[in-house]
Amino acid sequence: MKVLSSSRVSCVLLLVFLLQLHISGCAQSTPNVANPHSSDQEAKQDYAQLRQRYEKAAAAGDAGAMNNLGLLYIRGQGVQQDYAQARQWFEKAAAAGNAEAMHNLGLLYAQGRGAKQDYTQARQWFEKAAAAGEAEAMRNLGLLYAQGLGVKQDYTQARQWYEKAAAAGSTRAIYKLGTLYAGGAGVKQDWAQARQWFEKGATAGDGESMSTLGVIYENGLGVKQDHAQARQWYEKAAAAGNKDAEERLKSLPK
Repeated sequence: MKVLSSSRVSCVLLLVFLLQLHISGCAQSTPNVANPHSSDQEAKQDYAQLRQRYEKAAAAGDAGAMNNLGLLYIRGQGVQQDYAQARQWFEKAAAAGNAEAMHNLGLLYAQGRGAKQDYTQARQWFEKAAAAGEAEAMRNLGLLYAQGLGVKQDYTQARQWYEKAAAAGSTRAIYKLGTLYAGGAGVKQDWAQARQWFEKGATAGDGESMSTLGVIYENGLGVKQDHAQARQWYEKAAAAGNKDAEERLKSLPK
């Protein structure tokens, strides 16, 4: 197998900055009340009942319920998918002080869903959510600065936001810090530092960090080339659901 050069792999890792923002936390924020073996009709009824409970709680001023109603509209669960309706519920929840709703509003503006795409608005909502302690909002601020979306590209600012997010518990921010050191973006390229961040991410259960550790050992980036170690990390990443690791396992020398 042809071994990639350090500069080639650095370029590959830098591509992570071009990834699109995604609505995050929906699975955790919207309870899965449907029986995994139930029919589609039963699932629809379960979500319809859930929506009714959220509406009742929202009418009583429950900000979390308002946010969860927004998530139901995002996912089209118990209701027809409607990003504009989702935004309205997130706005009500944010006005009531819900940090996750502030973050979700930032994501909608970043993606142009339910509103015209506006990275300035996205940044403002992420900043509000970050000030309220929302770790993923801090991470997404890092992404905006890394990509120069609505702000001047600034890897130092990106790193600072990733560090804050990582300290607040974002495993994805831990991975992003690893990519900065791997690619030498805003910092001196340092594979040892990169590996340490990826190891932290892997310990926290992040499949992408595990897969990247496989790349590091497969290609001897800051470590002695070790296909056995690479295989172990790819297997862990694959077990965590990382599709890239599954493909890399197929081409890794026995």
